[in-house]
Amino acid sequence: MQKRTQHAIVVGAGFAGLLAARVLSERYDRVTLVERDRIETGTAHRSGVPQAHHPHALLARGAQVLEGLFPGLRAELGEAGAVVADVGSEFMSRAPRGWAPRDEIGLLVQSVTRITLEQAVRRRVLALPQVSIVDGVQVDELVTSGDRVVGVSGRHRATKTSFEAHADLVVVASGRTSRLVDWLKAIDVHCPPRMEVDGHLAYTSRLYHVNDALNFDWVTIYEITHAPETKRGGAVSTVDGRRWFVTLFGAGGDVAPTDEAGFIEYAGTLECREVADVVKNAEPASPIYRFANLGSSWNRFDKVRNWPRGLIALGDTVCTMNPVYGHGMTLAALGADILRRTLDKQRFERRFQRRLARVVGVPWLTATVTDLGWSDEKLSLPVRLQLWYGRRLFDVVPGNAHVYRRFIRVSQMVDHPATLFHPSVVATVVRGLFSR
Repeated sequence: MQKRTQHAIVVGAGFAGLLAARVLSERYDRVTLVERDRIETGTAHRSGVPQAHHPHALLARGAQVLEGLFPGLRAELGEAGAVVADVGSEFMSRAPRGWAPRDEIGLLVQSVTRITLEQAVRRRVLALPQVSIVDGVQVDELVTSGDRVVGVSGRHRATKTSFEAHADLVVVASGRTSRLVDWLKAIDVHCPPRMEVDGHLAYTSRLYHVNDALNFDWVTIYEITHAPETKRGGAVSTVDGRRWFVTLFGAGGDVAPTDEAGFIEYAGTLECREVADVVKNAEPASPIYRFANLGSSWNRFDKVRNWPRGLIALGDTVCTMNPVYGHGMTLAALGADILRRTLDKQRFERRFQRRLARVVGVPWLTATVTDLGWSDEKLSLPVRLQLWYGRRLFDVVPGNAHVYRRFIRVSQMVDHPATLFHPSVVATVVRGLFSR
C-alpha cells in the first residue's frame, strides 16, 4: 500500500473508529481520533456506549478480521480471562422445539465484555506513532471546499471553546446517534430516507461472579425468542474468565423487570433452567440494566450520487442492527477490512460505501425479516415465505446436526444464507412437516 504524507481524521473513538484508525495508520502519516466522551483509563463505561452494560458478540468472521488487524489479540484477551470456545460444542442453544445438538463445528469465538475488548484494541491503536486522540470534543459540522470535505468543526464540551481541524480524509464512525445525515444536508448533500425496522425487543442484563459449585459444562447457554409464540428468552455467557453475563430477552411487548425479585421471577419462566440457577445461586457483580428500542436502521449512503470526496462513513453511523443478533462489531471489522482494500482505488469514497452496502445487505435481510415476525402489519409475500421457512427450519434443528451446523455457519457470517436453501436442508424441512 502506497504511503500518503497526509492527515486523516476519524470522528468517534469507539470500536469502529479504532479499527478505522488502525487501517488508516498504514496509509496516512497522521491519524487523529476525535471523540465526544472523555477517554479515561480503567473499566468505566463510556456514556456514548450505553449498550456496553450488555453482552456483545464478535462473530467468528469478525474475530478472523480482528486477528488479522491485531496479530496476537486473541492471546492477549485470553490472558485477561476471555474464554475461547467452539460455538458448536461449547455453546448450548435451545430453539422453540428443543435443544440443538452439541457438535464441534471448528468455529472459535472469544467470550469477552465490550469494555475489555475495546480497551485492548484502544491500547494497541493509540500505541501507533501515527495515531493521536482529541477527546471531549463535540463535532457539529463538516468543513468543505468545493465538493470535498476538508475537516470538521465543533466545540470542546468542557470549556465550550471552538474546535476545528483539517484533513485530507474524514471518517465518521460516531455510532448510532451520529448526525452525519444532518451534516450532509447542511452542505446540500441529501440522503435517501433511512430504512428502519422495529425489532420489538428489549433486553435486561446483569453480571454475576462465577459459582464453581454449579459445575456447568458450557461456556455460553441461551434460549432464543421466536415470533410469534416465544416471547421470552435468555442467555448466560462466561466472560473475562470469572464472571457470567446474564441477559433476559423480551419480545412482542414482553420486558424483563429491572428489580431483583422481578428479574429472578422472569428467569424462572424460561425452559432453560440454567439461567435461573445462575440468577438464584451466583453473587451479583453489577446492577441490573435494561436496553430497549432494539430496532435496525440503515442509512443508504451508497445511493447518494453526489457523495463528497474526502468523506467515509462506517460502523453504526451507516447501519445499526438489532444487537440481539450480534452483527454490530463484526460489521465494524468488515468495514475496516473493506476500507483497507479500497484506499488505493480512484474515487475510493463512493466505491467504499457501495462495497460496504453489499456486505451489510445480507445480515440486514436476515435480521430484519426475523424482526418483522413480531409486526402487526400485513407483510409482503416474500417476507411471509421467509418467515415460514425460518420457523420450519428451527423446528428440525433439535436432533439434526447437519442443519444446525449450516445454521451456525450462517449466523457467524462465515457462510451465505443461501446455504440454508441447499437441497439437503430443504428436504429435511419438508420431512419435518410430515413428521409433525
